[in-house]
Amino acid sequence: MRRIPPIRLLNRPLRAIALVMAIVVVAAACGSSTDTASVEGIESNDGGITVKPPDVLDGETEVVDGQDTAPQAAPAATSEVQIGGLMPAPDIAFTWFDGVEGSVAGLQGKPTVLNFWASSCAACIAEMPEFEAVYQDIGDQVAFVGMNTSDRRFAADRLAAQTGVTYPLAEDPAGDVFRNFGLFVMPTTILLTETGDIGYVWSGILTEKELRILIDEHIAPGTYEDV
Repeated sequence: MRRIPPIRLLNRPLRAIALVMAIVVVAAACGSSTDTASVEGIESNDGGITVKPPDVLDGETEVVDGQDTAPQAAPAATSEVQIGGLMPAPDIAFTWFDGVEGSVAGLQGKPTVLNFWASSCAACIAEMPEFEAVYQDIGDQVAFVGMNTSDRRFAADRLAAQTGVTYPLAEDPAGDVFRNFGLFVMPTTILLTETGDIGYVWSGILTEKELRILIDEHIAPGTYEDV
């Protein structure tokens, strides 16, 4: 089983955690690849969120036989932050894709995978089918939320249809939820305990197996068995 030594941060504010994440991954955040020239294309929008420019995937995102053909970002440019002692998640409102109002506090009651993504983020797109596979397997035990951040709704709807994800999606058009968690880069996945605490933070792309391992280790023991 693949293990990555965590960075332990004890009793530090969430902003400090985010700063560590930003330092480690900002140079190769969303859609990082082995092509060093592509790193120069990373830019920060007005919301302070580092993403790939929208033209990275123009005309290239397509689902063929159930497989997303978006460029696969290199998984090496990732960072993980394990929090020493659980920290409560910030309570902030958002809207589900169906128009119903929701909130982070409303996610309590079940371990939750909260994934921040955008249609302009190549790495986000690459991992969405991986998240869908895990959701299909353990969605009855662990809740999944795809938080679309600082994006155009029509682009987000199109991408969700192309990737075939069926887990619940919510919109964060101004990046308020993202910033309240103290985050800087996408994709970022936050694992929430059933009591609404932050159990784990991962910044960067995740494969299906990596996601399963992290869920099992941090918020839902017994949901993964390496066979």
